[in-house]
Amino acid sequence: MKWARLSLTAVALLSTAVFAGDSLEEAFKNAKVTGDLRFVYTGGSQSDAINQTAPVNNVNVGSIAAELRYVTDDFKGFKLGLGVQSAHDLDLQKRDSTGATDYASEDDARNSVSTTLLSEAYLQYTFSKSDIKVGRQKIKLPLIMTSTAFALEDSFDAAVLTINDLPKTMIKLLYIQDWKMRYGSDATTSPTQKDEHFDKGMYSVFFKNTSLSGLALDGQYVTTDENKKLWDAPIFINAGGYDQYYLQAEYKLPIDFPLSLAMTYAGAHYDTPSVAGNDDATLYGFKVSTALSGVKFNLAYTTMDDEANFPGTFGHVPDTIAYTDMLTNNAIFAGVDAYSIEALYGFGIAGFNSGLKFAHYTQSEKGYMNSGTTGTIATSGRVGNRMYLDDADEVNIDLTYAFSGALKGLSTRLWAGYGTYDVPGEDSFTYARFYLSYKF
Repeated sequence: MKWARLSLTAVALLSTAVFAGDSLEEAFKNAKVTGDLRFVYTGGSQSDAINQTAPVNNVNVGSIAAELRYVTDDFKGFKLGLGVQSAHDLDLQKRDSTGATDYASEDDARNSVSTTLLSEAYLQYTFSKSDIKVGRQKIKLPLIMTSTAFALEDSFDAAVLTINDLPKTMIKLLYIQDWKMRYGSDATTSPTQKDEHFDKGMYSVFFKNTSLSGLALDGQYVTTDENKKLWDAPIFINAGGYDQYYLQAEYKLPIDFPLSLAMTYAGAHYDTPSVAGNDDATLYGFKVSTALSGVKFNLAYTTMDDEANFPGTFGHVPDTIAYTDMLTNNAIFAGVDAYSIEALYGFGIAGFNSGLKFAHYTQSEKGYMNSGTTGTIATSGRVGNRMYLDDADEVNIDLTYAFSGALKGLSTRLWAGYGTYDVPGEDSFTYARFYLSYKF
């Protein structure tokens, strides 16, 4: 593996040029050890809107996980980081179904893994205000992101150069060799749960700039040219690779009343036709934010063209750039227009925040036909792989609380949603995730 060779080379150079110093011992003695304990429960009702609710339809899964991270102190600009995580399935789900689908057995394989994984193993070198990190690591960027939705987290074998030397500008250059999924040795035969190796690599550049007063700009470009199918949910990329990009601008108006405007432009080009049968996808997003009497409000709109689905964020995170993203539904499928309104309020309670968000979806017939390859509108909730979201609705509540005092580090979150769909049969769905975590 290329990343491994890069890491070994860096370690060898460090051994001869840096580790010879007497203060190396202090670098290890002064290392920082951090970690967290996680409990995640996911529960969903059973719905006939199968495409819209997969893979969380009829789930009842709980798991616990622990993660421990070790990072040495700085020594001549170098740091060594190691991390390990382990999870255990609490076996709450019934497994008495003979069906091949998870929704028939209450299981969600993303949250029912019992395994131990090496989550981080990297060497970092800091120079001036910038740094380079090589090896296994977690990444948090709009189009490439480590998923934290469940008890275990994904990692990437990558080289990431972060440049902070330009005024009010940050740039990241990324090369990814492997996507290490959270399933480990407990993975099923599904290709969506196996580690992804890039023979030709995945390349990306990300930037963020705040040079102009009140204006924040950020954008990212991702490209890969693999000769195999990429099984990243929710949009599977055919062999041949793809290019993906987005640009976001958010402006806070220079007035006494809090008001900001944001816009996103995103697109993708597939080297070979996507699952929708077309080569290009384009997404536009708009958001207006304000606050009144301590309540923050976000009004958003996302529109996808009719030609193809948008890939989403690589790494089990489908729609982080969409202002209208919800717990279950998203607006990255062909022909979908999404409208959402959100209210955030803390009720004056330290450490507490609550969110209430509603979204409505419409979808053109052409967009529906380009959202997949099989299925018809009349039976879209039951068969095929086309995504039908016309006249769908979803409401979410999101409650978070971070403890303080003797319980500092302990936090909890309840994220729940209820959706309705214009498909035959039982066209409603209720889904919730409950998190309890302790960081130390």
